[in-house]
This record gives sequence, C-alpha cells and structure tokens, in this order.
Amino acid sequence: MPFWQGWSPDSDHPWAAHFKTKVTIPSVTGTMQVISGFGTVLGLVVEEPTGTNPVRFELWDGSDTGGEYMGAWTLLSGQSIDNTYTIFGLVFRNGLFLNVTTGSVKGVAYIGTLVPWPRVHAGED
Repeated sequence: MPFWQGWSPDSDHPWAAHFKTKVTIPSVTGTMQVISGFGTVLGLVVEEPTGTNPVRFELWDGSDTGGEYMGAWTLLSGQSIDNTYTIFGLVFRNGLFLNVTTGSVKGVAYIGTLVPWPRVHAGED
C-alpha cells in the first residue's frame, strides 16, 4: 500500500474521516501518549485549567518527541480552544503523543480513522 491504511493523497478515490473514539486528556503538565496506532484527530477541545499560567503544547506522530512534529498550540491563562479538523483531520500513523512544554492542559481529543468515500454510480441498485 502506498500510504497509511491504504490511503494515498495522490489517489483519485475520495476519502473521509470517520469518528472512532473520544480520548479524555486529564490535567497534564508533562507528556502523555494520547493513543497508540494510526488515526486522525477530528477535534481538539483543550483548556488551561489553572486560570493562572499560559500554556504551550505540541502534538507528535509517534510515542515521543522523536516522531513527526504535528504542530504547537499556545493558550493564555484560563483560555480554551475548540478546534475541528474537517475532511481528513490531522492524520497520524504511529500514535498521538502530547508534549506540554509550559503550564498544564486538560481536555478531549476526538479521534477517527480514514475510510473510503462510497462510490455511487448512476443506474446501479
């Protein structure tokens, strides 16, 4: 297979993200393996729970910060985000790892998987 779970960005067949599970992120000040395996982040609801300190956190594709960097987010004290990532989500192949570099975070990650969009042809039953 050319890419993760049979999905290829060069394919002419459309793919879509399908909800799989919700993972609770307890108040974390260091690191946390959010989920193992492959999937896609469909939504991320995160808050700075203390109300007193800014926070910076990163997501990594893998089981530590040696994996593929997915990005960083920063929140001010007491701030929260409610992000949704439509169509494909934020795809990861080797697990989803959370690294809090400053402060603490708490929230929920909505995890899905990519599935082929059904092909429907006119005239078929």
